[in-house]
Amino acid sequence: MKNDDVNSTEGPCGSQNDSQEKGGVHSFVQSLAIGSKWFFSLAVIGTGITSAVLFIYGFLLSLSGVYFAIASFSFDLHAVQDFLARSIEIIDIFLVATVFYLISMGLYELFIAKAPLPGWVKICNLDDLKTKLLGLIVIALAVIFLGAALTLSKGFSILEFGAAVAVMIISISAYLWVKHE
Repeated sequence: MKNDDVNSTEGPCGSQNDSQEKGGVHSFVQSLAIGSKWFFSLAVIGTGITSAVLFIYGFLLSLSGVYFAIASFSFDLHAVQDFLARSIEIIDIFLVATVFYLISMGLYELFIAKAPLPGWVKICNLDDLKTKLLGLIVIALAVIFLGAALTLSKGFSILEFGAAVAVMIISISAYLWVKHE
């Protein structure tokens, strides 16, 4: 065994001695890596705050909707439809808040440290994060369509809106199907 073989340290991606020989480049890459943690921390904090605000906003809208439903109780079918439509819009807000939460925790998991994610959320790379995001977008589109169908008014064509939503869901599904093959 040569003396060079004893002193070299092999990492998972090859020799680390090459980076030490480059000096300035190694320092630059190291400071860029440390700095990128701060940049990703900004993204994590920003999406986390947005998620929290949306959850609080959805909760307050839920309380408000229940209060007005009780205060102006009526057996009128339109009042029930309005309450349902408002409730579905609130669900949509919670879904968007969940998207922001998953993005926040996913970025944290990928670029900073282990995140306290639920067991069903496994994010090992950016593709996993994109897949979770696209799945939630499909659900949000379905909820938006349901809300539109409940509040159908004259002059509004549910067929065109439904076709547009269907095209988006089909596109996302096709992308996920091709990606996983």
